[in-house]
Amino acid sequence: MRRLYLSFIILFSLSVGRAVAQREAKVSGEYVLELSDESNLTLKEAKRRCIELAKAKAIKNEFGEMLTSDVIESNTEADGRSAGSYFWENTVAQAKGDWLGDLRQPEVNVDYMDGKLMFTAKVYGLAREVVQSRTELQWELLRTGSSDGPKEKTVSFGRSDTKCYYTRFNEGETPEFTNRERVFLKFRAPANGFVVVYLIEGDDETSCLLPYRNSPFGRMEVIGGRDYLFFDKRQDPQAPTYYLQTQRPSEDNQFVIIYSPHPFNKCNDVSNDPLHPNSLNTHDFQKWLLSNQRHDREMVVNKQWVRIVNPNAGQ
Repeated sequence: MRRLYLSFIILFSLSVGRAVAQREAKVSGEYVLELSDESNLTLKEAKRRCIELAKAKAIKNEFGEMLTSDVIESNTEADGRSAGSYFWENTVAQAKGDWLGDLRQPEVNVDYMDGKLMFTAKVYGLAREVVQSRTELQWELLRTGSSDGPKEKTVSFGRSDTKCYYTRFNEGETPEFTNRERVFLKFRAPANGFVVVYLIEGDDETSCLLPYRNSPFGRMEVIGGRDYLFFDKRQDPQAPTYYLQTQRPSEDNQFVIIYSPHPFNKCNDVSNDPLHPNSLNTHDFQKWLLSNQRHDREMVVNKQWVRIVNPNAGQ
């Protein structure tokens, strides 16, 4: 009995110590981004990037950064003969924390000096220190493709006799969809857990894409190591068809992929007409997400901006 009691004390102390170590703090930061005339970033993309860099700087100022290094070997050949091996170190710095939410709206000023656009972003928010490695999710947004497309951009899914083809986007670029083009999500988690997916369509509305509106459950359970292709009836008869659309010449939306090894329920959203997913106010969605992140320290939140282009807008 005494041994059991001591074990409980030790476990409790460890859990408390871990919770205390992973502290939260109010943070603020400022970042200046310079763009030359040759830059291909749009004004909106540059503002967004400047805000994201200001958030990363604010987190680094409070919690520091994590450095990961890899020694890479390159074997080169000349005229069919080995010319030797070369080594170099690839070091990546990551902010040692997560941005949980804004306490004030980001402030962005734009000036033009010496042939360059100067973006200055100031951010104010709540951040949480990361004291252990994050769960790495593998996912990507896809659009309809074909088997005769470029090999490096073609993704196939399904059995060999019912294989379907999709087109992937270049890594690091903002995915661009033509108005009313279909979207798919390929997803894999390293361990069993639960996932929900939202689309932020602006300041006023956020739509729940997963779990599907016809699901009686408030979350989607996934098996670790298994590939899933969401939003495609050919893979799941219950899946709805999602089109990205806008009435403007172009519009930026944001996908939010939320995963946790622990059960959690989606937002308390409302049903619109039968052709649209359930939705809620974006401000209420952000409050729900912040609350869940604060209660679940293993929750992973990944985000991806997409651009929707409508060449027929205004015609």
